[in-house]
Amino acid sequence: MGFFDLGLGPIADVMKDLIQLFPTAEQRAAAASKIQDAQAAISAQQAAIDTAEAANTSLFVSGWRPFIGWVCGFGFVYSIVGPVFHLPAVDTSNIVSILAGMLGLGTMRTVEKLNNLPPTIRKK
Repeated sequence: MGFFDLGLGPIADVMKDLIQLFPTAEQRAAAASKIQDAQAAISAQQAAIDTAEAANTSLFVSGWRPFIGWVCGFGFVYSIVGPVFHLPAVDTSNIVSILAGMLGLGTMRTVEKLNNLPPTIRKK
C-alpha cells in the first residue's frame, strides 16, 4: 500500500499534482518513492510509540484508549437513560459519534483477525 492509498483525501490529491510537475518520469518516480519512504518511517515510529504505550503498566500511559471508550460508553448510556429518569439534558452527539467510530474500527480489526488477515493499513 502506498502513500496515496491511505485515504488522505485532498492531501494525497495535492501530492499527486505536485509530483506531476517534475519533468521526467524518473524524477516523478523518485519523488513518489521519497514520499512513500517518509510515510513508512512515520508509520514505523507510530507503531513503536503504540507498542511502548501498550507495554506500560501506568494507566496514564497505556490507559487513555480504554478511558476514551469508557467515557464514550457512559455518554451513550446517559443519552438513553437520562430521559427515562428525567436527568438534565446533555448534548452527547459528539461522544456518541466518537464511540461509533471506535466500535467500527474495533469491529473491522476483529473481522480481520477472525479471517487471519493482516491489518488494513500496512506497507508493502
